[in-house]
Formats: sequence, C-alpha cells, structure tokens
Amino acid sequence: MIRKIIQIDEDKCNGCGLCANACHEGAIAIIDGKAKLTRDDFCDGFGDCLPECPTGAISFVEREAAAYDEAAVQENKRRAAMQHEHEHEHNHAHGAGCPGAAQRTIVHDEPAEQAAPQAAAPVAAQSQLVNWPVQLKLAPTKAPYFDGANLLIAADCSAYAYGNFHQDFMRNK
Repeated sequence: MIRKIIQIDEDKCNGCGLCANACHEGAIAIIDGKAKLTRDDFCDGFGDCLPECPTGAISFVEREAAAYDEAAVQENKRRAAMQHEHEHEHNHAHGAGCPGAAQRTIVHDEPAEQAAPQAAAPVAAQSQLVNWPVQLKLAPTKAPYFDGANLLIAADCSAYAYGNFHQDFMRNK
C-alpha cells in the first residue's frame, strides 16, 4: 500500500539516537552508527521523531510500505520491556552496568579549621553532593535518598555559573 512514512537520510544522520528514543513504536534503531527505520509496519507515520532530529535527517515520504501493525508494535514493546527488566535485574544482582551511574550516598567529613587563613590562595569550596547520580534521568526512582526529600532541580551549568552554588543551595539540605 502507498502511505506516508519516514525516510532517514544517512548522510545527514549523526547517530545521536534522539529519534530512536522519540519513536514510541520502536521503528527506529541505531545500526552501525546511523539511524535506520527497521520495520515499515512499526512506523505509524505521525513523525514524533522528526522534531527530535538535530540534523534534519528525517523527512516524510509517500511510498509503498507495509501497513502500520499496532498489534505487532504492542508485542514488540512487551518483549522489549521484559528484556529491559531482565537485564536490569541481572545487572543489579551482578553489580554490572555503568559504574558511574551506580547509586551511592556520599558522607562528607567536616573540614578541619585552618590555623591561619592564607589570603593569597583562594579556598575551594567542598562539594555538598550527598547522593549520586545527580541527573534525574539516571537516578533510580526508588533510591532511599528520595524518601521524604525536597529536590533541588537546576540546569547542568548552574554550579559553574554560580560559584557558591554548593554552599548556598545544597549545604545541609
């Protein structure tokens, strides 16, 4: 059947994966560093992927394509969710996964009082982070440090732009 479907220009694609994350049907995957439409019958033709592409590599075309198959999409989503859950359980049980994303609570020692301040050398403020990871998309939603917590949500650049960010906004909180 002739229908509206996406087309990906591999020459423009930078392989960022934003389109694959935006595709709710799972029709796009990153293969060999480029976005690919893996199954015509998974593409609903709504184009949620288009505005996510930073290079303009995705467009609509009308061409011969298999009809959208919602049942196949739902089955694929179910399988992917089960696979993801299995991998998460396996990684959690075996300590695998990205070490930098491992959940941890940070305990700081109180800095010792200095005998005499040195005016010539600037004093670096100590980090006030008490948990890791700090990005919400990486933090486990059931992490114990969220229990009864008030969240400070700030742009990534805030700590760099505001020199006393940790001391003024995070200390003892």
